[in-house]
Amino acid sequence: LAMGVLGLTPALVNGGKTLPPLANLVISNVPGPREARYFGGAKMVGYYPVSILTHGQGLNVTLVSRDGAVDFGLTGSHVLVENLGRLGDALEAALDELEAAVMADFERREQALEAGEKPSADVVRVA
Repeated sequence: LAMGVLGLTPALVNGGKTLPPLANLVISNVPGPREARYFGGAKMVGYYPVSILTHGQGLNVTLVSRDGAVDFGLTGSHVLVENLGRLGDALEAALDELEAAVMADFERREQALEAGEKPSADVVRVA
């Protein structure tokens, strides 16, 4: 709550002309329901949050967990974020790359265990 009030301070003082914004990017994680949700018998398959931007903020990224998944909501200033759709596409590609790297590491460790070897503690590297 305190950070929310502090974030509004520049806008409240002389319309934001006196104080610069505290940050131009906000990232938050909101825990959601751990079990599936339904509406009229249909299972919810995605929940994409929409948040607000305060004075000087260019991007708000909100993550919401639900039923073993995480959904992202991107809210951006058209002045400061030229192409929010491209950012979303890049985020999706980066998450796919991370998932592939983690799965490859998992498979490598499984093979080492099956061969009776101790899996190395290498760090997963994403190019």
